[in-house]
Amino acid sequence: MTTLFRLCSAFLLLIWMACGAQAEEVIRDFQADIVVSADGSMEVTETITVKAEGNDIKRGIFRDFPLYAVDEKGFRRQVDFELLSVERDGQPEDHHTESVTGGIRIYTGSADVFLEPGEYTYAITYRTGRQIRYFHDHDELYWNVTGNGWMFPIEHAGARVTLPDDAIPTRTAVYTGAMGSTDTNARTRPGSNGREFETTRPLGPQEGLTIVLGFAKGLVAPPSAQEGFWWFLRDNLNFIIAFGGLVLVSLYYLRSWFAVGRDPAKGVIVPRWDAPDGISPALVNYIDNKGFSGGGWTALSASALDLAVKGYVELDDLDTGITIRRTKKPIEGTLEAGQARLLKEIPSAGNELVIDKENGKRVQTVGSAFRSAIEKEHRDKYYKSNAGYISFGIAMSVVIILALFIFGTLDEDVYALMLVPAFFSLFFGSFTVGLVKMFQRGRSLFTKIFSIIALAFIGFIALSTMGLMLLSMWMDLEQTHQIPLLLAFGGILLVNFLFLFLMGAPTPLGRKLMDGIEGLKIYLTLAEQDRMNMAGAPKMSPSHFEKLLPYAVALGLEKPWSQTFEAWLASAAAGAAAAAYSPAWYHGSNPSGFGDRIGGFSSSMASTIASTIPAPPPSSSSSSSSGFSGGSSGGGGGGGGGGGW
Repeated sequence: MTTLFRLCSAFLLLIWMACGAQAEEVIRDFQADIVVSADGSMEVTETITVKAEGNDIKRGIFRDFPLYAVDEKGFRRQVDFELLSVERDGQPEDHHTESVTGGIRIYTGSADVFLEPGEYTYAITYRTGRQIRYFHDHDELYWNVTGNGWMFPIEHAGARVTLPDDAIPTRTAVYTGAMGSTDTNARTRPGSNGREFETTRPLGPQEGLTIVLGFAKGLVAPPSAQEGFWWFLRDNLNFIIAFGGLVLVSLYYLRSWFAVGRDPAKGVIVPRWDAPDGISPALVNYIDNKGFSGGGWTALSASALDLAVKGYVELDDLDTGITIRRTKKPIEGTLEAGQARLLKEIPSAGNELVIDKENGKRVQTVGSAFRSAIEKEHRDKYYKSNAGYISFGIAMSVVIILALFIFGTLDEDVYALMLVPAFFSLFFGSFTVGLVKMFQRGRSLFTKIFSIIALAFIGFIALSTMGLMLLSMWMDLEQTHQIPLLLAFGGILLVNFLFLFLMGAPTPLGRKLMDGIEGLKIYLTLAEQDRMNMAGAPKMSPSHFEKLLPYAVALGLEKPWSQTFEAWLASAAAGAAAAAYSPAWYHGSNPSGFGDRIGGFSSSMASTIASTIPAPPPSSSSSSSSGFSGGSSGGGGGGGGGGGW
C-alpha cells in the first residue's frame, strides 16, 4: 500500500511539473522587418508571437522603446519615433502609450478585455530616425532587435534588413545574451547576403539579439549642417541650459563682486587697549561679525557685563539661570542704543530680568528688541550686504532652473536625484565658509576669495561624483548620461551660496573700525611680557581687566583675557589686596578664583541665555566606436524590452 501511495504521489508530481512547464508564458518567435530609407529613417515591423496563460499576459503585452541612442562619437542623442499601427492576429488591436524613463511604452489590448489562454501574434509597426551611425570609411546600422528588457524567454528571434536600392552590406556582426555580452549564438541566414539574421539558441529573460550592418558611404544621406546644428541643440538642450546657466550666473556674480563686493584695503594693524572710537561691546560684536554672532546673545551678554562694570546693574550667577538687577546708580550721559533698550526692561532700582526657562518668552522678546535697536541705528553704516545684487542673482538662477524643467527633457529619475547635488552644495558651501572664517586672519583678500572658490568646487565635484556613482549602481544613472547635468545644477546652487557670503563688503568707516577691532584682539591675546613692553600700555589691574572684559566676551576672547588676569592675581606684583578682590557687581557660588569665576561665567552667559529660549513649534559622456570593434548585446539603437499586463 505504501509503495502504491509513493508511486501515485510521484506520478502526480510529474503531472504537476509538466503542467507547470506548459503554463510558462514565453515569446515563441520575435521577427523584425527593418526597411532603411535613403534619408536615414527606418520603418520597423516587429512580429511577436507569445504564449499567454493569464499570469502576466492577461490583456496583452507591452513594448518599451528607448527614445535615446548613443551615436558614433559616444554622445547621447534623441531619436525620432512614430507609432504607425498595432495588430493582433492580423486585425487592428486597441492600444495606448505612456512615457517611461528614457522612452515610450506601447500597451496592446484594452484594460477591460481579457485574453483566453493561447498563442497570439502581435505586429507593431513604427517609424524611427537618427539611428544610422556615420564613420569616415563606412556607415552603419547598429540595432538592438529585441531589446534586453523582456521578462519572458524568447525561443527564437530573427531580423530582416532592407537597405536602399536593395544594397548588400559590406560587413555584418551579431551579438546575443545579456546587456554587454559579446556572445554570438546567432547567424546570418544562408543565401540572404548578410541581410537576414536568426538566433541559434533560445534567449532567456533580459537577453536579446543585436545586429550590426556596415554599408558603403553615400547609400544613406547624412544630415545637413543645418540639421546637425538643430539636432545638436535638441540633444544637448539640458546641458546647454544647465552649464550655460552656471557660466552666466558665475560671470554675473564675479562682475558684481568686482563692482561692489570687494573689501576696502586693510590699514595698518597695531595693538590697542581700547575700543576704536569708543564703540560699545555690542557694536564691536556687530561690526566684527558683519552682523550679530550667536543669534545676538553674545552681544547681549557683553552689554550686560559692560552695564555691570559701569555700576548700572548687578549680576547673580545662579545654578538655574542668571539675574540682571538694576542698581540705584543714575544713568550718566547717553547710553548706546542696545544698552538703553536693555535697561528699559529694568528701569528702576531693584527691578530684575531673570534669565531661565520659565522666563524664556520674555528673554526672547528682550533679545529681539535689543538687536533691533542696534540694527536700526547702525544698519548699512559699517557693512553693506549688497542684497539687491544677491536677489537678482538668485532670481536669475531660479529662471534658469525653471527653464531646465520646462524646456529640457529630463528623465523622471533625475528630479529626485537633484537632491544629491543640492545637499552637497549646501554641505560644502557651509563647510567652506566656516573654514575660511576660522583662518581669515593673515591672508590677502585675493587668496581668501580664490581659496574659497577652489576648495568648494573641488570638494563639491569630488564627493558629488562619488555619491552619484554610488546611486547609479542601482539606478543605471550612467546610462542616461545625466551626471554632468546634475553637477551643473549643483554648481548653480553652490555659486549662489558662496557669493551670498562673498558679496557683502565693509564700508570705509567699517573697514577702519574693523582694523581697530583687530588691534584690540591682538592686545587681548598677547603674552604678558609682550603687553608690558608696549609703550603707553596700562598696567594690569582689576579695573583694567573689568573694563576690557565685555569686549573680550564680544570677541570670544574672554578665556585668554581671564587667564591673563588670573596669572596676574597670582603674581607677587598684584599684592594681597588685589588677590582678595571680588567685584561688587557679580555674585556667584563658584568657590574658585576670581578669574576663573568671571571667565567661566562670561563664556557661558550667552549659551545660558540662548538655552532659555523656547523651541519653535513642530512643524558623463562615454566613448563609443563602431559596432564591429566595440559591439555587444544591447548596444546601438533600438532595444528596450517588454512584458505582459
